[in-house]
Amino acid sequence: MSSHAILAAIVDSSDDAIISKTLDGIVTSWNAAAERMFGYTAEEMIGRSVTVLAPPGREAEMPSILARLKQGERVSHFETLRRHKDGHTLEISLSVSPLHDNDGNLIGASKIARDISQHRRSERQISFLMQEVDHRAKNALAVVQSILRLTRADTVDDFVALVEGRISALAAIHSQVASRQWVGTDLDSLTTISFEPFDPAGSRVTRSGPQTVLGPQASQAMGLALYELAGNAARFGALNHPDGHIDLSWHSDEEALSLSWREWGLRDVRPPLRKGFGLTVCQLLLAGQLGGRLNFDWQDGGLALGISLPRANLTA
Repeated sequence: MSSHAILAAIVDSSDDAIISKTLDGIVTSWNAAAERMFGYTAEEMIGRSVTVLAPPGREAEMPSILARLKQGERVSHFETLRRHKDGHTLEISLSVSPLHDNDGNLIGASKIARDISQHRRSERQISFLMQEVDHRAKNALAVVQSILRLTRADTVDDFVALVEGRISALAAIHSQVASRQWVGTDLDSLTTISFEPFDPAGSRVTRSGPQTVLGPQASQAMGLALYELAGNAARFGALNHPDGHIDLSWHSDEEALSLSWREWGLRDVRPPLRKGFGLTVCQLLLAGQLGGRLNFDWQDGGLALGISLPRANLTA
């Protein structure tokens, strides 16, 4: 096989688009990778102006490159945009080299193009995730500061236990949201995180409701509120009584997500004289942050709580 045949075989089998053109921009060769990248066959492009690949606003770029080649310049790798046959825009890495005849006269140009669209999308996704991580980390630290400032306990050991539990719940929620690339998480997973420290066997809590996905901020607010409700039930309510039980259900429509929390198994239930940390946090997170309505009702058997949250506030 001659050196020309070997070179032709290399060009034809290359994964990069390799194209040659005249000094007027007319395509003279078009390899298989160019067909795959731009959607045009060789028959469609050879003899046609390469400017058909220019997206709106880039029409002057190709003549400018040819003008530089005519002046003896070599155009090294640069990134630009080109248009596919179906109209979508490609991000490509491009290099352009002069073509000379046997006498050394400039007769055209060859260019090698590599599609970097996926690479650039990956870079943008990584950048977005890094910004999201930074934002979420700062938000989590602010929540930790609030937990430390607002937690009250009679002893140091009780204080440490309460703070550790709340921060562990926050960390679990944070990890759950991060595992789904910061798009949020489902309500059922949040209830699992919230109840597991107080009902590890899962035998004293009944949960029911359709799959419901909350945004990252709403997930954090909902998860922490449910954790505080479960903690209150473990200290003062149904989970502190051998026969106690909790029913948690939810449903949603176009306007709101509604949750019903119902405790059973207590006797002589009376409303608390003051709202402690847990109920205060529920109001701050669910009413203050998510714009919801809370209806506390201490019935025979335990706390009954109705929560209504506007769906518009649950996607962030």
